[in-house]
Amino acid sequence: MTSSGEQQKVSAKTDAPQSPLRRKALLALGALGLSAGGAARAMNMAGMAGMAGMGGMQMGEPAPETAASGAGVFSRALLVPPELHGAAQDGALHYALRMAAGSSMLVDGLRTATWGYNGAVLGPTLRVPRGKAVRIDLHNALDQTTTTHWHGAHVPGEMDGGPQSLIVPGGQRRVQFTLQQPAGSLWYHPHPDTRTGPHVYAGLGGMLLVDDPADQHLGLPQQYGVDDLPVILQDRRLATDGRLLYMTSMMDRMGMKGDRFLVNGREQPYWNAPAQWVRLRVLNAANARVFNLAFADGRAFHVVATDAGLLPRPVPVHSMLLAPSERAEILLDLRHAQGKRLVLRSNSGAVAPALSSMPMDADRFDHDGFDLLELRVGPPAGTQARLPARMVELPVLQADAPVRRFTLQGMSGNMMGGMQGSAQAMGGMTSEPAHSGPGGMGLGEGGAKLFSINHHHMDMARIDQRLRLGSTEIWEVVNQGHMAHPFHYHSTSFQILSRDGKPPPAHEAGWKDTVLVRHRETVRLIAHFNQPAGDAHPFMFHCHILEHEDNGMMGQFTVA
Repeated sequence: MTSSGEQQKVSAKTDAPQSPLRRKALLALGALGLSAGGAARAMNMAGMAGMAGMGGMQMGEPAPETAASGAGVFSRALLVPPELHGAAQDGALHYALRMAAGSSMLVDGLRTATWGYNGAVLGPTLRVPRGKAVRIDLHNALDQTTTTHWHGAHVPGEMDGGPQSLIVPGGQRRVQFTLQQPAGSLWYHPHPDTRTGPHVYAGLGGMLLVDDPADQHLGLPQQYGVDDLPVILQDRRLATDGRLLYMTSMMDRMGMKGDRFLVNGREQPYWNAPAQWVRLRVLNAANARVFNLAFADGRAFHVVATDAGLLPRPVPVHSMLLAPSERAEILLDLRHAQGKRLVLRSNSGAVAPALSSMPMDADRFDHDGFDLLELRVGPPAGTQARLPARMVELPVLQADAPVRRFTLQGMSGNMMGGMQGSAQAMGGMTSEPAHSGPGGMGLGEGGAKLFSINHHHMDMARIDQRLRLGSTEIWEVVNQGHMAHPFHYHSTSFQILSRDGKPPPAHEAGWKDTVLVRHRETVRLIAHFNQPAGDAHPFMFHCHILEHEDNGMMGQFTVA
């Protein structure tokens, strides 16, 4: 810990010529365990632009020229991912997904090399009926090894698509499972150890919707693409030639954020919405950015579902925070809005800066907010839906095992040591060259020991926790770091019991698989573990800021 004397020495050297932001950042770095001299060196190396999250290049690497943001806002129509319902075959529904390189126009006027499932970027929406056997054939047409993980799906470890389930270039893998879980908006994405961040950033990801008759009988919007819409939120940074820029700043190791805001793979598009109740299935598929969703005119909307299932009743809100990998289904009343234009945006400034005790973690978009999607309300279309008064009853879970505790640590050791570890890790964790992403996109710095859980860094050869099959456990998650971390674990859904001893807000009182644990906060979760996983294919628990996951903040558990 930096002593007060050391802090005074730093202040004496820098106070006269430096801004208050720099002085605050120096003190925050000292609080992380970095010496006064190390703090000053880190600040000088990163540059103040980097500490604000927008610059600070890695040593020896020229600054890329980034494409100017803001052009073409709401100038292009929203893309709606195609649906895959599966083909009936041998008593199961058969799906096929092919991961391959392509070219997309994420931003109007710029072609960008990307990766996608069954297309150039992102992937189709898989519709999977509850209780129906499915088979999914995965083909890897990329030039590097990856996986596909079924995020939020209750499946055995060998079908989960974690880091052990690698698919080599040109290889194939078949997964088979039956989802016995409530209707929900799940998703799928790559999960290779040390490379999840760049593979998702390259464009791989899609939604998986669990269909359940209970949902259909409530009168909720059901017309896909008409009044029931997937809304996949991401941010990206682009070079002037359209190339994806990944981890080009020293501060990107704290979480990769961009300055172009995409919905379904297109920058700030518009959607022709009908004048009726509409259902937005919102997924935060960004690597690190938190969205505080609100409408520009301040109107209320109703949260009807969390990550993995419906709430007991709709919850009216004016804004909603979504951390990376969290999902929410919201209902919006457009019955009297025909002819109007509404803007869905992120009012980030109200909450994002307070999620970290270090000022450099929040960039200007976290302070100011940004627009995401324009809704152009036209005439009603198809069957009219409604807002139900009540939806589902959630079971009350009773733990039958001791409380299991997880502590989350931030940047470990001192920052300079972490930087050296990152430099050694670059390009060395897999056989792929450092710039083998789409269009020469860099693959970042996966494999450095920068973030930890229970003071352990991810080790593929170590099982961190062993659970009993059929048990119901309370997990206590304590954030000892300086910034908020979205904590996620595989194989099941949980309920939030408490935040710092208090019940969760009503819009979080449903089935979830990711929870944002704030700085110095303690969260208690309860879940039933009924899916098996052995040592060969264990489940993961990890932070879903992908650059944290790739750099140590992940562990493994078995259920047997």
